[in-house]
Amino acid sequence: MTDGKERAPGYRYSRRGTLPLIRELSVVDDRRNALLLAFQWVVIVAAIIIAIRVHNVAVYLLAGLVVGTRIQCLAVMMHDACHGLLFSNRRVNDLIADIFVAYPLVLSIDLYRVAHMVHHRHTNTMQDYDYRVQRKDPDQHFPKNRKAMITLFFRSLFGLNYYRVARAARVWSPIANFHNPRRFGFDYRLGLRLRYVAWAVVVYGLILWSPWRWQILGLYMIPQFIWANLFNRIRAMAEHVGVPDAVELNGTRTVIPTLLDRLLIAPFNVSYHLEHHLFPSVPWTNLRRLHVHLMADPDYAGQAHVTQGYWGVVKELMPPPVEKEAA
Repeated sequence: MTDGKERAPGYRYSRRGTLPLIRELSVVDDRRNALLLAFQWVVIVAAIIIAIRVHNVAVYLLAGLVVGTRIQCLAVMMHDACHGLLFSNRRVNDLIADIFVAYPLVLSIDLYRVAHMVHHRHTNTMQDYDYRVQRKDPDQHFPKNRKAMITLFFRSLFGLNYYRVARAARVWSPIANFHNPRRFGFDYRLGLRLRYVAWAVVVYGLILWSPWRWQILGLYMIPQFIWANLFNRIRAMAEHVGVPDAVELNGTRTVIPTLLDRLLIAPFNVSYHLEHHLFPSVPWTNLRRLHVHLMADPDYAGQAHVTQGYWGVVKELMPPPVEKEAA
């Protein structure tokens, strides 16, 4: 990794030969994304209603699990929306993303975008906000031995280190930016701030007016807390932590997910992160196809950092076992 100076010659991967395919793949499927977004909310609302009606501890826990998986889907959709890949019309993309994706996560698509674009331009350098956060957070320092890794996941599951996630995420939150500190040089204009206030008054007002206010808030907020601090942490640390970064192809990690990985950690092909960094105009629907195409090139495959499953990532971030010397 670097301190933000110029990269060494030959660091960047040449995209020239792939551009015709990229133009073909860089098409946003508005209808599919709209249906998927609606589906996430139908599942969330249905899970909450069923849990409240049954009013059983086991059902509440199951509903929380279901809601948590949908929250992770919303988080990934917010990432796509920040690249303008949720809907092809930019104004529709940003409005729908704020109201139905970012605001429910207490975030703003505009605030997230400005920080995330810096991350793409200056990946793994001191100009990259995500990289600076990793350097300051001991939870993101690797390798960790087995005991330290288990301790990290235990603390993450029970929220003992949540304050570190919240502190880092403040740059994306309307609440923490309402006074418009112009982070990253971005003018979070008054109209955007007032839009969040109007949304919060209507949505939280309706929830608090409901006789099931505490059940609704608990079933929505508690899974959000756990997924942000455990499963999203695993997804985030897989993307750039513990990679050689000698060239662009091994500065970002792609993970080939299992079915359980896709359910809990990496929906919507978000684990194909190297492909996303190389070609951020390609929407999630085409990232796997792009991965297969690129991996057919032996030179690319020989340098790309590809890991099988998130358990494979965890093993990569642990020191190799020490071989005992023969007696």
